[in-house]
Amino acid sequence: MDDLTAITINWLTARRTLGAIESFKKFYPGIPLIVVDDDSRVEDKSEFYAAYHGHDCNPNLEFDPDNEKLKHLEGVTYLQMPKHSFHPKSHGHAVDLAIENLKTRWMFHFHSDYRMTKPGIVEELMEGLDETYCGAGDNKTRHSHCPALVSVAAIYNVEAGKKHGVTFKPVIYYDDDTIDPFPGPMNPNKKGGIAIEAGSYYIGRLSQLGYKIKWVATPHDRYGVHLRWGSPLWNQLY
Repeated sequence: MDDLTAITINWLTARRTLGAIESFKKFYPGIPLIVVDDDSRVEDKSEFYAAYHGHDCNPNLEFDPDNEKLKHLEGVTYLQMPKHSFHPKSHGHAVDLAIENLKTRWMFHFHSDYRMTKPGIVEELMEGLDETYCGAGDNKTRHSHCPALVSVAAIYNVEAGKKHGVTFKPVIYYDDDTIDPFPGPMNPNKKGGIAIEAGSYYIGRLSQLGYKIKWVATPHDRYGVHLRWGSPLWNQLY
């Protein structure tokens, strides 16, 4: 796993991000981790706070990389977005900032509200991967309009993206039903009024270019807990 870097994005989840970092480093102390703060430069967070109906995303609670619980952790890089991506369902620009600072082929992306409870998820996702794959993770395609990974915990081939100019830019909207964002055999039907999430676009586009996807059933559930906004566990676990 020398060619792998992990990333997570903080967005109105300061306490959850702290727990995510601690849980990852507990089981994978040797894997470099990049944490991108995607909200602390936003002066008025009320519109984003309202978007989540107040699910413990305190708009006045900023992520502090100098927190005492983080100081002892090694191999963690903290990056600050110059401004927020300005969409509550996409961290595309923040992920791209992390990728700009990556020196590895593979990126392990996990949500800031994900808690690892045991090791093994990275090994299972990485097993058998080579440069012909664009990523590995659970199959989200049934909820999307193109091949997609469940981004709670997934592996992405960032060298492939750099080679072909494919990025994680924010949600792409297609309001015109004459537009087909993924033409050809992969998605022959025109889709109108849809949104393609950043990670879905990344995997979908690279799969169009001939890269393979390694599907792994529910790895995030088998190796940890996804707290999810507003779930019963949201206020119980840090």
